[in-house]
Amino acid sequence: MAHVTLSDGLAIWQLIYYVVTLICSIFVSCRHGLSRSSGWIFLTIFSTMRVIGCSAQIATITATSNTAETIATITGFLGLSPLLLATLGILSRIYFDLLKRPFNIVFSLFLTKIVQVPAVIALILCIVGATSADTPAGITSQDTVKAGVIIYLVVFIVLALLAGGAHIARCMTERRGESTMLLVVVLSLPFLLTRIINSLLLIFSKRFQDAAAEASTSAVLTELFMARIEEMIVVLLYLYAGLTQKAVPERENSKRSNKEKLAYRAARGDFGGGKLGVASLLLAAASARLSRESHEQGQSQQDSEAGLR
Repeated sequence: MAHVTLSDGLAIWQLIYYVVTLICSIFVSCRHGLSRSSGWIFLTIFSTMRVIGCSAQIATITATSNTAETIATITGFLGLSPLLLATLGILSRIYFDLLKRPFNIVFSLFLTKIVQVPAVIALILCIVGATSADTPAGITSQDTVKAGVIIYLVVFIVLALLAGGAHIARCMTERRGESTMLLVVVLSLPFLLTRIINSLLLIFSKRFQDAAAEASTSAVLTELFMARIEEMIVVLLYLYAGLTQKAVPERENSKRSNKEKLAYRAARGDFGGGKLGVASLLLAAASARLSRESHEQGQSQQDSEAGLR
């Protein structure tokens, strides 16, 4: 009979959680934009990676080869990039609402790419290092993996500085439209930092490496409380923001038309290019049309009731 370890039990729990977040993230991505610029698509990517990783970990219960364990280990290291890019996407929306034209468009479409590139490079380095290792335990000793995690730390520092700059700009402009988004990012930063520290300890501390290789209870619990729970909290915070906030923030004492909302999202880069961008644009246009028709029907019904009175 196969032996179920503590790691396997936690993987089952995480699998259930991330199946739910995957469904929610798809809805949020369609609502706010499917392109990389909007950031929400990275929640879908992250949830998909965690579903694959947890499924691989569960498969190790009966697997006779190291393939499933290797997949579970690789997906564990790759989770940082989507979370950091999702954070960048939310910050991009905050800055787009804070800055004036054309600076908001420049920031949203160009300056964010400067941060996206290192995050993608770190992801590639981790993939190369993980696939080059002879065993799952040898992944943490790969130089490319170490370089990737260090780049993750640099990207996090940049994101923290951007969050601080957004807070200062928000106080100077006295705009409150994106306060929830900014609060969500600020709350997520300590959890992201803890997650990165866990990766740094895992690749630079011999003690952590030995404990992880032995799959001891202390190592599993350390990963749980310094990595997995942090990831789950960050995803929950971002999904909350995506589900509760409108696709286009409302300015104080201002009503935007559907055409203005589509123009806002197009300038911010929510739709992107290619077939994915076209699909996102069609979804946004259909949503705007349904919203307009619903508003017109409601207004017509109010006018009819007023006439009867």
